[in-house]
Amino acid sequence: MARDIVIWPHKVLTTSTQPVTDFGPALETLLQEMAEAMAEAKGIGIAANQVGIPLRVAIVGREDGTQFEIVNPQLLSKEGSVKLEEGCLSVPDVWEKCPRVERVKVRYQDKTAQWHELEAEGRLAHVLQHEIDHLDGHVFVDHLSSLKRTLILDRMKKLQKSLARRKEEPAEGKGTKRS
Repeated sequence: MARDIVIWPHKVLTTSTQPVTDFGPALETLLQEMAEAMAEAKGIGIAANQVGIPLRVAIVGREDGTQFEIVNPQLLSKEGSVKLEEGCLSVPDVWEKCPRVERVKVRYQDKTAQWHELEAEGRLAHVLQHEIDHLDGHVFVDHLSSLKRTLILDRMKKLQKSLARRKEEPAEGKGTKRS
């Protein structure tokens, strides 16, 4: 079952995540729930803290539609600079040009604890940076001007209130009657 996606500025999104030390069935279940949440939201990447779990694990989508997990990732090198339009499942319906680097080298573990190194550029480098930012307690809006960040923050707080009200409403046919 897919987990709900947490909306920024929830505290779990602004706090660094903890390293994964247990590579057992619980990690496999978490990855499955994250993949389902990402698919439901039509995303190309998702970090565990976006579903409320403060662990250093994310799923990264490739341009060909496949995906892979990164556990305990480390950015080893960054080259170049580019501004790319970026969005986020935790900041829904917001797209802004965000400064990023063009090429990255990343070291990470897979779900079986095996270490890998990957050099990436283009969209894959972009998604890797975005997800590793999440794991470090940052959201893409942190890279924007304070004015844009404040405007987006106001929208997200309103969205959080709206979602909280919907959860409090009784289910159809239960509780109070509606006209």
